[in-house]
Amino acid sequence: MKLVGSTTSPFVRKIRVQLQEKEIPFEFVLENVWDEETRIADHNPLGKVPCLILDGGQTVFDSTVISGMLEYMMPTVPLLPTDPRLRALVRTMEALGTGISEAAVGTIVEKRFHTEGQISQAFIDRQVQKIHNALGWISHRIKTTPGFYLTEQFSLADISVGCSLFYLDLRMPEINWRELYPELKEYSERLACRPSFENTKPE
Repeated sequence: MKLVGSTTSPFVRKIRVQLQEKEIPFEFVLENVWDEETRIADHNPLGKVPCLILDGGQTVFDSTVISGMLEYMMPTVPLLPTDPRLRALVRTMEALGTGISEAAVGTIVEKRFHTEGQISQAFIDRQVQKIHNALGWISHRIKTTPGFYLTEQFSLADISVGCSLFYLDLRMPEINWRELYPELKEYSERLACRPSFENTKPE
């Protein structure tokens, strides 16, 4: 099994963390989708990472699709609860983490591929507001949930949210989420101690 992606992508990191938590062996294939010579379209016609290449050659893409498939592959290390309501809650919070990362990436791309006069500040402001809305929601969840994680046990929700928080550190430090949302600071410190997060720190 091969995972195609970059070390900085929060979507790729989510899958890398999940694979390590489940102790599923894989080969990590580095790919820069912004490079003119990228061959990512050979695996994913949308030109995005992560892309998982199964042993038989089948490709699976979109981090949410991959994360769901990995649960079926290794159910003995569950990162999704079996109860339908709890499962929906975890997947909803997984989507929140993904949404934060998507908003951050959207902001970065807007600035990267437009000159100063072409940048849409309204678009950027909308993405930043999405990020703060989601961070506030997650912060409230942490305040009202007993234990160490977003639900009763470590799950895909924590992986997705954790990867999005650390991506903000990397690409949008001006969000200053640790100061604005102190509950997230303590929560992120617990996540950072896990070997799966430590081993996948972006370069």
